Amino acid sequence: MLHIKTVKNSLSTEPEKNGYCFRSSCSQTLKLNKLPKEMAAYNSTFTEADFAGMLNVFFTIVIKHLAEGKNVEFPIGTLRPTATGTCSNIQDGFEPGTGNNRLNIAFAANEESMIYLRQNLKYKRIPPDSTGEVHIYRVTSLKDDASESSSLELSAGKVFRLHGRNLSFNLEDEQQGVFLENETSQLRVASYIRRGTNIIDIAVPSELTTGKYSISVVTKPGSVYFTGTTESMITVS
Repeated sequence: MLHIKTVKNSLSTEPEKNGYCFRSSCSQTLKLNKLPKEMAAYNSTFTEADFAGMLNVFFTIVIKHLAEGKNVEFPIGTLRPTATGTCSNIQDGFEPGTGNNRLNIAFAANEESMIYLRQNLKYKRIPPDSTGEVHIYRVTSLKDDASESSSLELSAGKVFRLHGRNLSFNLEDEQQGVFLENETSQLRVASYIRRGTNIIDIAVPSELTTGKYSISVVTKPGSVYFTGTTESMITVS
């Protein structure tokens, strides 16, 4: 089922007209390993193994033609490779994986598919986020040149960064702040390199022993405390 909630529109230029926007997420996933079974159950003489083989061939053919720079049409729409990014000179070439040059695959549904979805979509509205609720979206480490890395294995003094929303907190309140925790202890971070609403930079405290630590942020924008957590963990070595 599609879950839809209303959130504050941070890009709004006319709050009285478009101060809020919709965000959605799917509550379930039909995984690839389940797809052959679903196809075989659809009144077909083909077996689950037949469909599994067909899907392997399907992937090989589709990815081959996408790699040739072609649009690939399906019964429900069209796939196409896309290039995005920037460069400093008009003569510069596109280099996937360099800087912000990115190669992606875009999908555009056809009108027949969209008509069916509009008529048959199963969805429900879920409660909106509180305007002050804290969220941690991503955790990265910082290299010596200040570029970000996905590696979260760090030694004392190395810096990691929290990307999120509503991360501001009051350091004078001991219940607020960034907390690092493992099975035996919890540490409230006392000093910060950068502390903003959307980004926090922290040097790994020297008092942490080796091991993995979960990360949480506690804030109190009003009369209620909010806690933001993430599945990412840092490993102190």
